[in-house]
Amino acid sequence: MAEPFKEVFNQASIQRVASALARVHPAFDSAGFMVEALEGLSDLELKERSLHLARCLRRYLPEDYSDALWIMMATLSAPLAMDDEPVWEHEGDGLYGFITMPYSDYVLLYGLEHFELSMAAMKEMTSRFSAEFAIRAFIERYEDEAMVLLTEWAADESAHVRRLVSEGTRPRLPWGQRLKGFIEAPEKCLPLLEALKDDETEYVRRSVANHLNDISKDHPDLTAEVCKRWMEEPSERRKRMVRHALRSNVKAAHLPSLAVLGYDPEHAQVVSCELRDSRVEFGSKLSFAAEIANSSDQPISYMLDFVIYHRKANGTLAPKVFKWKRGELRAGQKLSVTGQHSMRPITTRRYYDGEHKLAVLLNGIETAVGSFELVGVEEMVA
Repeated sequence: MAEPFKEVFNQASIQRVASALARVHPAFDSAGFMVEALEGLSDLELKERSLHLARCLRRYLPEDYSDALWIMMATLSAPLAMDDEPVWEHEGDGLYGFITMPYSDYVLLYGLEHFELSMAAMKEMTSRFSAEFAIRAFIERYEDEAMVLLTEWAADESAHVRRLVSEGTRPRLPWGQRLKGFIEAPEKCLPLLEALKDDETEYVRRSVANHLNDISKDHPDLTAEVCKRWMEEPSERRKRMVRHALRSNVKAAHLPSLAVLGYDPEHAQVVSCELRDSRVEFGSKLSFAAEIANSSDQPISYMLDFVIYHRKANGTLAPKVFKWKRGELRAGQKLSVTGQHSMRPITTRRYYDGEHKLAVLLNGIETAVGSFELVGVEEMVA
C-alpha cells in the first residue's frame, strides 16, 4: 500500500531540508529545528505539516525576513524541466518538490508586508514547486500591483511561471483561498487567459481551461462567450482546451456551451425512449433505450446522456447526470441506443427505497422517460 501523501514530510525529508539550510547558513541550529519540527508532526495532515514547518523555520532562521528568504532561496535546486515530476523523489543538488512547500508557506505567513520581495521569491519558487496557494493572499491585498506583474509574467520564458499566472488567479482553486474579487468580476483575469490560451505547453493550457471552468461555476454565459470567440478558426489543441474548460457547463446542459462545441439542439430529436424496468431490485441493473434522429439535411454531432432522479431521505428527487453516448448523425439518420445502469451500493451515494425517475438529455434538451421503483435497499444495508 502506498504511503499517505502527508508522509512527504517525514523525518528523512525534514532532515534534508535542515542539512541544506545548515550548508548555506552554518549558524542554523539543525538539531533544535529537528526536535521542534518532529514534535506533533504525526498528528497533522499535509497542509498543516507544511505550515507547522514554516513556523519552525521562522524560529530558527534570521529574524530579518529578507535574510531568511535569501537563505531558503539558496537551498533550491536549478529550475525544473517541464517533464520533471517533483513529488516524492529527491535526487541531485538542491531542494525541490513538496519538501519546499514550507518555503512558500513561510512567504505566505511572514512576507505579506514585503510585496516586491515576496513576489520575486514566489516567481523563483514556482519553478521548483508551485506557489499557486501562497500568491493568492498577495493578489487579494495588492490586486493592482499584482496584476501588473502577472501580465509581465504571462510572457515569461518559464512555463512554470506562466502557469502560475493562470493557476494563481483561479477564483475557486481547489484547496486554495477563494479570490472573491475575481469570483464577482472574472473579466479582470480574461486578458491573462487571452495571453496564455495558445501557450506551447499543455501544462499551461490545462490551467487556462481549469480557470475558465472555475468562472463557469458563477458565470456560465461568460465562459461560453469566451470559448465561442476562441473557437473561431481554432487549432486542435485549442479545441481540446475549450472542451476541458466547458466540462461543468456541458454537465449542466448549458445550451450556449453545447452550441460552442457543435451540439445542435434544434435538429437532434428524441424519437422515442423506453424504460424497460418498472421495478428494480437494489444491487441489479436498470435497463432503458432511446431512438434519436437528425431532422436536418446536414450531418450533426450529438451527445446523449441520461439522468436519474434519485430519491432522497425526505422523499424529494435529486438529478444526477451520467454520460451515455456521443457521435455524429448523418442527414436524416435515426439511431437506436440501449443502456444499463447499476443500482448498487457505492460510497458516494445513499440510496432509498421508493420512486425514482429517468430522463434523457440530447444535446442539452431533457426528455422524461418514466418512473421506476427501487426496492430492497433497506434489507441490503440493514
